Amino acid sequence: MAENAKRIRLSPEVRRNQILDAAKQAIANEGLQAFSLKQLVADAGISEPLLFHYFSSRVNLLQQLLIRDYENYLKSIHSSLASANTLEEVCRVFVARNYDHVDEDCVMDMLLEEPDVAAAVEAQRTKHHKQRRKLLINVVAEDIGVQRKKAAMLVRMASAASMAAAKYAHKNKVSREDAIQIAMDFIDQGFKSQSGK
Repeated sequence: MAENAKRIRLSPEVRRNQILDAAKQAIANEGLQAFSLKQLVADAGISEPLLFHYFSSRVNLLQQLLIRDYENYLKSIHSSLASANTLEEVCRVFVARNYDHVDEDCVMDMLLEEPDVAAAVEAQRTKHHKQRRKLLINVVAEDIGVQRKKAAMLVRMASAASMAAAKYAHKNKVSREDAIQIAMDFIDQGFKSQSGK
């Protein structure tokens, strides 16, 4: 006679993350519109009361998933920027992040498209965007010797080029290293063409 498997009691944090991970996987596989709490309960192997112990509603669960993943995204950028001292190193952090974002964060993008879910990180996103823009503008203005207004324009163009390159690279199976280097070379030449002007 087979013994019943004992249920392992997880810490609240581990259980919460297990549920969020299952939700993220379900959204990645089926899309946000098809995502349901009933299916999540089955996928995560938990009871409905346990789900509602951690999350009060579908929107609350999606907001908590977005908050967790957005905070991880910010930690990753801050960690990478901590060792970046030159314009090239700072740009490489953002070019690499744009490349990885296209590959990894489709769920975050879906969540950000939902106004009631995105509201959970809106203030944080606005603050981060302003900090990132200010950092890049200051580094570009100082490094290539242009006014801040011109640096702001160059940063916007470099960012757009980096995102477009990331999308193209993923679609056309260009390796991560090659895609990042090609984008970096393009941005570097653009900055050099404006240096001191």
